Amino acid sequence: MKNFCCLFSAVVLLFMLIWPAEAKINMFPKPRYIPPLSFYGDSGKAYRLKDFKADLLMAVVWSRRCGPCISEMKYLDKFAVKMQSKGIKVILISPEKDWKTLDEKRLFLERIGAPHLISYVDKKAVFADGMGISVTPTVFLVNRNGEEAGQITGAVKWSDPEVLDYMLKLKDDMSKSLDEQETADE
Repeated sequence: MKNFCCLFSAVVLLFMLIWPAEAKINMFPKPRYIPPLSFYGDSGKAYRLKDFKADLLMAVVWSRRCGPCISEMKYLDKFAVKMQSKGIKVILISPEKDWKTLDEKRLFLERIGAPHLISYVDKKAVFADGMGISVTPTVFLVNRNGEEAGQITGAVKWSDPEVLDYMLKLKDDMSKSLDEQETADE
């Protein structure tokens, strides 16, 4: 029976890696306030989502124990490199308990093909709990004003040209909306 359970678990894991759950995007009709929840950089400095300046910040909450997270990471890395000059910034936030040392985290990201992604840790799951995360990966889409414009849950095919085009259009639409709002407020 024990061998069957191990085999079943291996088949389920392989299925998850080959057929990740279809990503769900949820764009909000109006950007939402983000509570001031902290996560931490390698130096121990606390950060909040509003601290990052980009037309579109993609904060990816993931775990090294999440098969779909791992399977998309090398593509997310390439996506982040392409999009950086286009006003889209990608950061990773993982549970602090996933890592014994900073070197372990860095080496793990290099091993899975994501050496360019900037990674932060969530101490005691304060960020994840405060944002109501129930599944990983979850991507928070944050506009340049530090507001949450939407979320993506589940694995995404970051190498798909349609995804790249969609994210660029989304960034442009978010910027245009904020520009119009700022003009109307004047």
